[in-house]
Amino acid sequence: MAKSPDLFARRNRARIVLVVVLATINYMVAVALATAAVVLTIILGLLFEGGDIPGDLDALKFLGIAIAGIVALSACAGAVIGLLRIPFQRRGLERRVLAETGAHVAHPEEHPQVRNLLEGLAIAAGVAVPRFAVIAEGAPNSFGVGTRPSNTIIGVTTGLQMALSRDELEAVLAYEVSRIRSWDVALASWTVALTSGAIAAAESPNEDGFLKGVLGYLPKRFGEWLQVWALRDQGIERDRAAIRFTRNPGSLIRALEKLDANTTTISCVTRATAPLWVEFPAHVVSGSSSKATQRLAKELLLDERIEYLRDLAREPEMNATETS
Repeated sequence: MAKSPDLFARRNRARIVLVVVLATINYMVAVALATAAVVLTIILGLLFEGGDIPGDLDALKFLGIAIAGIVALSACAGAVIGLLRIPFQRRGLERRVLAETGAHVAHPEEHPQVRNLLEGLAIAAGVAVPRFAVIAEGAPNSFGVGTRPSNTIIGVTTGLQMALSRDELEAVLAYEVSRIRSWDVALASWTVALTSGAIAAAESPNEDGFLKGVLGYLPKRFGEWLQVWALRDQGIERDRAAIRFTRNPGSLIRALEKLDANTTTISCVTRATAPLWVEFPAHVVSGSSSKATQRLAKELLLDERIEYLRDLAREPEMNATETS
């Protein structure tokens, strides 16, 4: 059964709370694993250096209790640090996405068509007018980032503006604005902000990348699973919300068909931030063997969603001019 826009927004807000809790637990686990590895390395180094490995059962039991205590304390410290770092992760996400894509927030005199469309759509949706950023990329795509509806950035590529007609561009921007109103952008942003560190850290190419990969395997996999869990069914629900809001499903469908048919892709987007985009970048899917990534991409890739949108557009209830 389809959710009303209000139920969709409430569900997204509830998921944000659960994402914060689960991401904090994941950070606790990561800190505990790292601490356990460091402690065991130090102890084994001391034992082998001295050549005196204790064989007494009581001594081994004491050593095990000591290690367990240190790991438990480190997990508690990880929980505190994890909660304290949440605001920094939230505020840093916007800067990270802009830096990653080379996007810049448009000046008032830049791209007046996009600015005017966004202002009109935001007023119709009853949300604060989002800032918008421009990415100098030929691939047509767009993203939304912002952990609350009152402070959101909509990013559009120059390729999107060139590939679409005015009605189609308006439909894609209306799609993004409907995501702001339903807290879908906020949910995706919170999820990316709180999982991207774990996902990216295990893929570090620097000299200690192997050690990070080993210690970060479980946190990385949990972070990927958390993205899949938080954003499950999100493609379908956001499409339904967009159709209700745009009042022009044909233009949205044509726009997404053009995005799907275009073979160029946003090369600078990473696996960690891919869920923020309208079209899940194809190179992220092809470059990953993770089942979690494949599942998430399946929900957010455009081909099946376009068919679903066509079905929605034929429903009588969707043909009514409703905006709430």
